[in-house]
Amino acid sequence: MFFIEPIFAVCKVASPDICEANSSMIRQFYESGPHTFVIADTQTIPDMGNNQYTVSWYVDTEEWDFDPLTNHIFSKIEFKRGNTVMASFCDDDGWSYIAVENSKAKMFKSFRVDEDHTAVVFRGGAYAAGVPLLTVCILSEDEVKLIFNKEYFIEKIEGGKIYIKPDADKPVCGYLSFLDGHVTIVSDKYPAGKVIF
Repeated sequence: MFFIEPIFAVCKVASPDICEANSSMIRQFYESGPHTFVIADTQTIPDMGNNQYTVSWYVDTEEWDFDPLTNHIFSKIEFKRGNTVMASFCDDDGWSYIAVENSKAKMFKSFRVDEDHTAVVFRGGAYAAGVPLLTVCILSEDEVKLIFNKEYFIEKIEGGKIYIKPDADKPVCGYLSFLDGHVTIVSDKYPAGKVIF
């Protein structure tokens, strides 16, 4: 499968400043061709507003032509507060389950950053030798903000940190931290750590 360099961002939110496509921490989303999305599932975001905040994910039947009940690549994720859509993000490379591929256990991992913000982390779909996206959004009472969208494998999630590596066969190169009221990346490029939220 060929890697297609993304050419534009797709960020469907109420406020355009929520989508920071020019940030060094955000690889632009890639979307092409016709799309017919079918909802696959919805899960509540823990510790956020008494179960009124949810994430739904959708299968793109034009891109994958899979049954939404058995597919494990999702091309659209959508945040809702009650029945109101707060934000949706689309990418043809898509996302998968946060743990074991096709485990259907959990689509995302959430971290309470502070009393007003929760980080929601998605693991991208992995294909052959490709590197999946690692997508992080910040949810507050009335907005969703994309803060991180880069290609990394998740090695493990432990103690408020997600350990990352650039390739499946390479060692861990750093981690994302969701501790002390911030989201921080520590890596070869940022050995002292860089606060991204």
